[in-house]
Amino acid sequence: MKSVMFIFGEQTSDEGQDRIGNQILALPGVRTVGRLNPRATKPALRRMWFAEVEDETAAANLVRQLRRHEEVQAADLPAERGLL
Repeated sequence: MKSVMFIFGEQTSDEGQDRIGNQILALPGVRTVGRLNPRATKPALRRMWFAEVEDETAAANLVRQLRRHEEVQAADLPAERGLL
């Protein structure tokens, strides 16, 4: 499973974010979508979202689609972490 991180622009309302989140969840290969911190009160934190997808291909496809969406400010795969 892979994760995708994305941030909505300031102009996107909570309702708009939820609507787009539901659309993302309906895409092939997407398993989970949500806010990084659902209880956040600061707008900048409420705009930060994640999606868990089945594999590398689904992750790359989702990042590509999110970057084309005008409500999305940024979309990326998190940096790989490992032991030194």
